[in-house]
Amino acid sequence: MTLDERARDYGWQRTDIARARAQRRLRRQPCTLAYRYAAFSAAWLGISDLAYVNLPMHGNDRLIYLVFKGILFIGVSSLLIFWLQRRAITRFLDSSAIVDRLTRSYAQLFSGLPTPCLVVQPDTGEIEEVNDAAVAIYGWSMEEFRGMPLADLFADALPARAPQGRGRRDAAIGAFARHLARDGRLIDVQVFSTELALAERTLRIVICLDVTAQLRTHELLRLQATVDPLTGLPNRALIHERLTQAIREAADTGLRLALLLIDLDNFKLINDTRGHAFGDLYLREIATRLSAFADGTTTVARLGGDEFLVLIADLDSSAAPFAIADSVRQAVARPGVVDGLNVVGTCSIGIAVYPDHGDDPAALLSAADAAMYGAKRAGRDGVNVFEDSLRQETARYASLVQHLRRALANGELRLRYQPQFAIAGGGIIGVEALSAWTTAEGAEISASEFIPAAERSGLILDLGRWAFREAMTQLVQWRRSGLYLGPLAVNVSPAQLRGSGFPEFVLDTIHELGVEPDAVELEITETVALQLDAKIRSRLHELDNMGVSIVIDDFGRGYSSLSHFKQLPVHKVKIDASFVRNVQQSRDNQAIVRSMLLMTQALGLTTVAEGVESEPEAEWLRHHGCDAIQGYLYSRPVSASALGALLEKTRASLAPATGES
Repeated sequence: MTLDERARDYGWQRTDIARARAQRRLRRQPCTLAYRYAAFSAAWLGISDLAYVNLPMHGNDRLIYLVFKGILFIGVSSLLIFWLQRRAITRFLDSSAIVDRLTRSYAQLFSGLPTPCLVVQPDTGEIEEVNDAAVAIYGWSMEEFRGMPLADLFADALPARAPQGRGRRDAAIGAFARHLARDGRLIDVQVFSTELALAERTLRIVICLDVTAQLRTHELLRLQATVDPLTGLPNRALIHERLTQAIREAADTGLRLALLLIDLDNFKLINDTRGHAFGDLYLREIATRLSAFADGTTTVARLGGDEFLVLIADLDSSAAPFAIADSVRQAVARPGVVDGLNVVGTCSIGIAVYPDHGDDPAALLSAADAAMYGAKRAGRDGVNVFEDSLRQETARYASLVQHLRRALANGELRLRYQPQFAIAGGGIIGVEALSAWTTAEGAEISASEFIPAAERSGLILDLGRWAFREAMTQLVQWRRSGLYLGPLAVNVSPAQLRGSGFPEFVLDTIHELGVEPDAVELEITETVALQLDAKIRSRLHELDNMGVSIVIDDFGRGYSSLSHFKQLPVHKVKIDASFVRNVQQSRDNQAIVRSMLLMTQALGLTTVAEGVESEPEAEWLRHHGCDAIQGYLYSRPVSASALGALLEKTRASLAPATGES
């Protein structure tokens, strides 16, 4: 609706109508008066003359009648003229009063509008009048506004379509402009203007709707849509736009560009053990380090999680991406302090180059991703450039996750059980449950392949719950048959420990199946144990209070002291197989394993040596006080039925090993 239409709706034209009517009546008043006086006179003469002829009068009566008729005519005509003039004046005054009331009402309406309104002289562009809202928002007084050019309100960044007085009378309604207040504030406004034609001249009404807050909100939403809120770096959406633009420019100029996809090594472990708050602080620290590489041709972004991306445009040499990647790797690996804790991390970097490895954003990102995971598989903390074979490996990972999800749903996974034998006596005193996968087509998928895929994809939570319940169900069967009364160990990931309700899940499962809590062992790796936060330590103590035993697996890889585990309810330690292999020949391994055994004995912990494959290894361990061994020397991981046959054969129905509870 235009301002003219709004004016009609509010009755703004009534003022002009009332004034016009009053003026017309006033102009017609002399004619009206003369017409009515002439009509009255004619009527008086006709009636009085008729009476003079017809009335019976004698002598002086006729003279008296004529005198009386003249005097009466003068009096009556005077009263008539007075009444007619009084009526005209009254009507004019009434009309003027209406005009005054309407004028005051519209002045109050104009002054009281909450939106700044300005009355502008179209030819000069000078402001003639403003309302109170304009004074309050812009800061100038009424007197200062009067005579001020409308152009003085506009800031330097004036949109071309904003009205600016003279020469701007055809400005589009609703145009945006930026105004300057008296105190220097910038005010974003949406300008509505129209011309108001009055009887004597034309004025322009300019309404300035303050949209500063709305535009700031819009800008904030745009910023949130393109900037990572945690690190302040460009996010996936923004880097995709810049990558698209960089590819377009590279195609025009013939230059090359490179992508560096950076993934922090073991960040999931940090997040699971230290907590998400600590993980966020670590990500901010890494983002700060990476931001140092950003310049006119290099953009650093966070794709999400622990993945960062470096876009290098206008490559001047083929060696530049590798040099920058190596500098990035060193920057990430630099020791630092996060939330009061010393942290040393590494990263894996994948490199993809345009146009060698792709000519669109999706292809380049896929190539960089494949190269990065190639660096992961090569041992982490490295840089890898894309090769066609890597794309096949990436496709294999995606296929592996898809089939693993289907295998969990269709029951294709099975558990294998590897016994632990007492050094003294040779009886089976423990069993570890290990996940195995044979596809519907009969292919064996190695646990070293699908377990990392499960952790990376998040399927480890479903896999862990299935493995625990399956193992406990088997343990119940062995105990009821009397074949085995010892403990059964199940591996637990940090994600399970951090997941909501894990202790409750363990307790509910063993109560539902009728398992004694002291027959349950949960294995966590030493690397995980070293980085546990207060929350997970608390959960381990909850499990310990329930009667469940905690076992440290792969001990020795973390190069830690057993005194660290005084804070944890540890019952058993499993020495990593890398230290057991050829221990009877390696002096270094002997020194390490001997110190482990001495510490575990001092702390009252049971020790199990993993990966024992020869009799000389077993003999050395037996001689130095190891409690139990686990390895191919006595048994590979076998099915539940095969282990049952082995238990029958050995008639092993021993109680848990010394030190277990």
